[in-house]
Amino acid sequence: MILHTLACSWSFKLTQRAQLLRFIGLCSLLWSVSLATLAQVIISAEHDSLAVREFARELIHSLPSYNISYMPRVQLEQQQHFADDVQLILLGPQLLDWRLQLTHSQPPTIIMQVSRVQAQQRFAAKIPQHLTLMWSDPPPARQIALLKTMQPDVRHVGVLLSESSAFLLPEIIRALNAQGLLMHTYNWSGDYVARGFHRLLNDTDALLGLDDVQVYNNSTIKHILLSSYARKKALIGPTAAYIKAGSLASTYSSKENWLTTLGAILQTPAQQWPRSLYPDTFEVLVNQQVARSLGVQSKPALELGQSLQRPR
Repeated sequence: MILHTLACSWSFKLTQRAQLLRFIGLCSLLWSVSLATLAQVIISAEHDSLAVREFARELIHSLPSYNISYMPRVQLEQQQHFADDVQLILLGPQLLDWRLQLTHSQPPTIIMQVSRVQAQQRFAAKIPQHLTLMWSDPPPARQIALLKTMQPDVRHVGVLLSESSAFLLPEIIRALNAQGLLMHTYNWSGDYVARGFHRLLNDTDALLGLDDVQVYNNSTIKHILLSSYARKKALIGPTAAYIKAGSLASTYSSKENWLTTLGAILQTPAQQWPRSLYPDTFEVLVNQQVARSLGVQSKPALELGQSLQRPR
């Protein structure tokens, strides 16, 4: 009789637990559905292109229950008001400028394809509460870790900067100190003096590039690379776009990395969105020809990326 009572009690507890789990699952489902149905997500870019539209299509495909649409810039800028359920994803600094001109905080907006230097030029260190910026430039600490992994004997690192990128110096110093490295800087102003840059190269083992167009652009990159490689000094960064030009390597976020991070943000309430972030996952691009010329024994890019993403 006692055994029968215990068995019935255990069975009843199992039934209660199963019902509770179903209830929790139903609540989670209703919560995710409510997020999807309440928000109308509009994507726009400062330059319309097949690549942008393909990105929008892939985001729509990855979140099929969400109401996501692509709107050309011209049409977007004609909008005087937005419904309360609208969320924006804007690509490029020109659309960031447009969004900053809107006097109201709604709709909540995710900004992409904007670097930290570009943002600093617009609103310094304080990002408006209604904006979330997904930085386009690789984080300095990640680039420094890549440099240390590829060239473990490096100790002195040169950094070219302008007044626009000088705000990054404290962060760079902390990241270099964490790797046991020393920083040397050269202020790349409008009055460029070759002697000062060459002195920096003579005092350093490698260059860390920052995504600052006042320093790295079509007019300067050839001279920077020729001068550095004449002294067998590698350039890391400033972004993956410079690898083909002759930079040694850079971390970067692929389209898949962006889509994964963007999807995670959209599945959370807008009031919980971070003010800024980098994608959690990333990849590495290496110019193997440059690596051979400099005598750098480089691991495959995939292996480098996996190594940098392991917990340390």
